[in-house]
Amino acid sequence: MNLKTLRLISIPKVPHWLKTLLIVRQPVPVRAVARPHYASAYRSLAVISVLGGLVAFGPSSAHAQVVCATREKLVELLSDQYKESPVGIGLAQSGQVLEVFASSAGSWSMVMTATDGKTCIIAAGDNWEMVTKVKGTGI
Repeated sequence: MNLKTLRLISIPKVPHWLKTLLIVRQPVPVRAVARPHYASAYRSLAVISVLGGLVAFGPSSAHAQVVCATREKLVELLSDQYKESPVGIGLAQSGQVLEVFASSAGSWSMVMTATDGKTCIIAAGDNWEMVTKVKGTGI
């Protein structure tokens, strides 16, 4: 006997409810569940949000550009174009010299000079404010 052709096993003196348990059932084709009409709109909104976030918070071309030259040329550039002059200097643990240039208009540039003499502008911005030291009594 083939299971596909077997629909009901006839067993005498078996209660009807037990016979229903013995029925061999054919597989029922499963229909795809319909998605709500707004599901594609939410998916589109999610994609647009992710892409918008990448554009808004991704690296800009201004941050990706590093200007390097000799120290003399960079100091001249900062002085002539931005009216910036040195306001701070420090020595990094690696031996590189870090300088901060600022103007009275508030623009500032951070310059790093490597041990081989190569000088690069590593950061720049606006709204520079000089902080004056408060004289204290000491500890």
